[in-house]
Amino acid sequence: MRILGFIFFVVLYFAGFSQTAPNKYWVKLKDKNYNEYSINNPEQFLSQRAIDRRNRHNIAIVENDLPVTQIYIDSIEQTGATVILKSKWFNAVTIETSDSSVLTAIENLSFVDYIEYFSKSVSKELDTSKAKSVNDYYNYGNAYNQIHIHNGEILHNMGFRGQGMYIAVIDAGFTNVNTLEAFAPLFNEGRIIATRDFVDGDDNVYHANTHGQMVLSTIAMNLSGEMVGTAPEASFVLLRSEDGATENKIEEDNWISAAEFADSIGVDVINTSLGYNNYDNTAQSYTYSDMNGETARISIGADICSSKGIAVVVSAGNEGSSSWHYITAPADARSVLAIGAISSSETIAAFSSRGPSSDGRIKPDVVAIGSSSTVLSTNGNISTASGTSFSAPITAGLVACLWQVNPEISNAELFDVIRQCSSQYDNPDNDYGYGIPDFYKAYTKIKINIVSDEVYLSSENPFNDEVNFVVKSVDEDDIRIVFCDILGRVIFSDQKKVYASSINKYTINDVSYLAEGIYILKIYHSDKEYEFKMMKN
Repeated sequence: MRILGFIFFVVLYFAGFSQTAPNKYWVKLKDKNYNEYSINNPEQFLSQRAIDRRNRHNIAIVENDLPVTQIYIDSIEQTGATVILKSKWFNAVTIETSDSSVLTAIENLSFVDYIEYFSKSVSKELDTSKAKSVNDYYNYGNAYNQIHIHNGEILHNMGFRGQGMYIAVIDAGFTNVNTLEAFAPLFNEGRIIATRDFVDGDDNVYHANTHGQMVLSTIAMNLSGEMVGTAPEASFVLLRSEDGATENKIEEDNWISAAEFADSIGVDVINTSLGYNNYDNTAQSYTYSDMNGETARISIGADICSSKGIAVVVSAGNEGSSSWHYITAPADARSVLAIGAISSSETIAAFSSRGPSSDGRIKPDVVAIGSSSTVLSTNGNISTASGTSFSAPITAGLVACLWQVNPEISNAELFDVIRQCSSQYDNPDNDYGYGIPDFYKAYTKIKINIVSDEVYLSSENPFNDEVNFVVKSVDEDDIRIVFCDILGRVIFSDQKKVYASSINKYTINDVSYLAEGIYILKIYHSDKEYEFKMMKN
């Protein structure tokens, strides 16, 4: 990889260097010597939330967590270059200069490894094509199908709605998010945690492009009877990395800087509805063989990001009906969850990028509705739009809700469960990957239950007229009984006494009127929760 990257630099860098030097360069540094920070004092460069996430998942704080050495940055700027981006994970900076002598001076610095060239680019338009455009805890309105297809409403009914979860959305801009009334609760409730524009170098993300606004709406909306998102009570970090008018390799570095920022403030989930394969300077474009998780810098960065304990959810790409056909970076990264697109009829969208990765791994990982997804349009009306740009955030919101169920599991374990609980886990393919995730099924897999003979069913399962269960108890105590349907709606609840050194038998009478289907019996006893899935004939 290092050799290939260097050859790439030689061809492009000196071709530009012999004429008028292009204005943006990626400078790879050799080390982090003389660093003013130490991994022994992480509170100096990571938030407590970020440290807690690492501790929770036994993730070591290592050298690539350290910021870039400041005296190196100062030395580069003293040559006359402007440092516009810094990447601690890659130990690199992106600079801007139009003076070839500055490039020579930087190249001769002892701590510089090599320089890579970015060309200016021409316009590119994001795929946000629009089409014309029961209810549980939320009245989902037009968004019901894209949540119900995953049984996501069951998570919401059980109280997992994204509360306390930080979701970073890395995109091309969030025009009107700060002025549209539909987003007002995010600001009124303090759920916009941070914003940062890595294209323009400031904190204003509410301009440049409406793509991120529509992406955000699929997660964050809470318009009863019109549109509810997949994590409507989550908190958000809005980051701009994509220049929608161009397709330039520097956008990969923008994304890496955005991901590093998200990590530093303790984000749990990252959604990115961006993908890279072709650049305006075709010499910088990738080939399908590069989609191996080890070539594109954004894909390497996504894997580093995942290694910090963040759940990274990405679009598979919109190249399925193009000559390219395959996934785009960073969907090829090994540790991300790459999302393809289907219609509400569960048919794969023609545009959805196909797998596998070029080294033969199953991609996309799973699919969600991305053909005529319900979104909030730029004028504040409910509309539809198509692209894996929308199937990814729909999934990302549910990922955040699912992680609330058991925050002790790792991001890798979380993704494994999601794949295992998808419609074609036993027979994955290059279109649907592992299929359509069932988030209720995933809930039952990761829910922490006590396996014991203290509480057990004594009636038949499937049941018909009544439900019987037994509680063994050493001490006198109370138990709480909750019997609900598959959507979490309570049918019966009660509190009973259990007696010491006894086998206590209980019955829920006359349930013959219930419709056929799956029901859940929960018993709360001695600070433990017992859950049984039951079938009604």
